[in-house]
Parts: sequence; structure tokens; C-alpha cells
Amino acid sequence: MNQLYNNSASATGTIENPKKLLASPRHTLTLFGIVMILLVAGVLNVSSKPAVSQTPDPSQMLKTNLIMIAILWYWAFFIYKGMQGYGRSVLEFFEFKSFTPNKLISDCAYAVLALVLIYACSSGVHYLLPDQVSPSSNPILSSRPTGFFGITAWICLSISAGICEEIVFRGYLQRQLALMTGNVGVAILLQAILFGIGHAYEGLSSVIAIVLHGLFLGILAHWRGNIRAGIIEHAGWDILAGFGLLSANW
Repeated sequence: MNQLYNNSASATGTIENPKKLLASPRHTLTLFGIVMILLVAGVLNVSSKPAVSQTPDPSQMLKTNLIMIAILWYWAFFIYKGMQGYGRSVLEFFEFKSFTPNKLISDCAYAVLALVLIYACSSGVHYLLPDQVSPSSNPILSSRPTGFFGITAWICLSISAGICEEIVFRGYLQRQLALMTGNVGVAILLQAILFGIGHAYEGLSSVIAIVLHGLFLGILAHWRGNIRAGIIEHAGWDILAGFGLLSANW
């Protein structure tokens, strides 16, 4: 576990060059730029919220979800290509080589535990700092998904977010920052902040709650040595949030 961020692996899991970066610094800076664009877009979305409540359009929500699925997988592809150029692979984030059914059970158990702890913290944040942003202003989840296609699209989006965002933040960014700074704690904190900033469209208290969410998942990924439990928790949270069973921040 102490060598979690010090091993460079090929697609087959063979260590090639210890302490080698996952991708070029330019690639990482480009990722920072993307997050900053999301921040600006989020701030504009919050500041331009309509004065009167608008009836959510299920067909528009479906289109938005499908677009978001494509964006998420392109984001993961961006990480894949950047790592490929450095002889690295996103597969090392999953530890498939040592995977067993018993580890899947452990992953699920830790995912449930993380979800409960994160929910408690998130509830506390929203209680102390109620959001002034109307749920209908959330461009991704303006209302609960309905109908076969709407529900299917939301579940697919939730799973995609669980996989792709964990690859980007807890897989790539956290390990890359740890290698760059030489400090895992700083890396976990920075990726959590960037994770929160990327969800600025949900309002201040949601951003704070999401930073805490990212911290929990970052610690979990570092402790477990992979992002599997984080993916399960992340996807599960989003699915439940879509049906109003949890607060819609992720």
C-alpha cells in the first residue's frame, strides 16, 4: 500500500518505471483547464437562474443525460490517451490482476459504509448551509426521471459518472498529484477541491458537500489501493439521488 503511487504499470500490469508520472504535466494542466471551464459554466448557471419556476421537460432532461454520458466517457478517454503516451494504463486503478469474488464483497461493504458516512456529512452541510439554488436549476437533474427511457438513461448516466469520474479524480488526478507533490494528503485534498469545483452549478453548500464526498472517496481509494469501492458508492449515490432518496450532489 505504501507504494500505491510509486508503481508504473503497463496495460498488462507489469511494472515498467517506478515513480514515473501517469501522463505529461501538460495533460494534467489541460484537465485543470477543463475543470475551470466547468466552474465558470456552473457560476453562470447559478447566476442566471429564472425568476419563476419552470416546469421540467422530461425530453430535454433525457437529451441532457445522453449528452452527459458521452462527455463522461470522452473524459475517461482523454485520461486513457494521456496515460497511454507515458506507458501507463487506467486498468492499474482497478487492480484486476489480484481481483477475487471475495474482494468484490469487501468493495460493496466499504461502498455502503462510505455512502452512510458521506450522507451524514452531506446532510450536516446542507442543514448548516441551505442551498439557495432551486433543484430545477440543476441542468442534469431538473426533475426525477420518468418512463422507461428516462429511468434507463439516468441509471446509465449514474454508472458512467461512477466509473469515469472515479477514473479522472481518484484514479488519475489523485495519483498524478501525489507523484508531482510527493504528498498523498495534499493530492487527496486537491482532487477533492477540483471535484467540488466541477459541480459549481449545484450551489455553494452542494460544492462543500461534494468536496467532502471527494475527500472520503480519495481516502478510500488510497487505503484500498484501487477505485472499485468508490465506483460502487458513487454510482449508487447518483442512482438514489435521481429518485429523490438522497440529496442530488455528486
